[in-house]
Amino acid sequence: MRVNKDGKVRLEKGETRIGNFFVRDEGDNGYVSVTDLNSCYKIRLLKRMPLGIWITNLLELGDEGKNSIKTWIAVMWSLLSVVPDDGFVQELIKSTEDALKRHPDWYGFNPDADDAEAAREVQEMAEFEEEVKKLAEEGK
Repeated sequence: MRVNKDGKVRLEKGETRIGNFFVRDEGDNGYVSVTDLNSCYKIRLLKRMPLGIWITNLLELGDEGKNSIKTWIAVMWSLLSVVPDDGFVQELIKSTEDALKRHPDWYGFNPDADDAEAAREVQEMAEFEEEVKKLAEEGK
């Protein structure tokens, strides 16, 4: 996004305006980014990770996907505008765990498969989350 001398916004290649935010498919470099009008923040994601795939697919839907992206952007704006306290972080950890458990296949884990490597990776993630919880509790 560029702002000209008259203060008007000009979209760049691969960019979509959604309210006061700009979602850009960065093309060949494999990223998608979200920036606000005043450039207070920018989120940049690899298109191959699940969230990047989701946003890219919504962008391809055109106007049909904009409402979902708009809602996600509003949540992320709120999330990143708050100074996190311990309770806030604990709720985020719980929400993240719940989302991972609801859709394990989105993250490359099939609970029905006999895949020791995938199970080990999930176990490592769970152990890491437990360590974060312990650190947060010790910091109280």
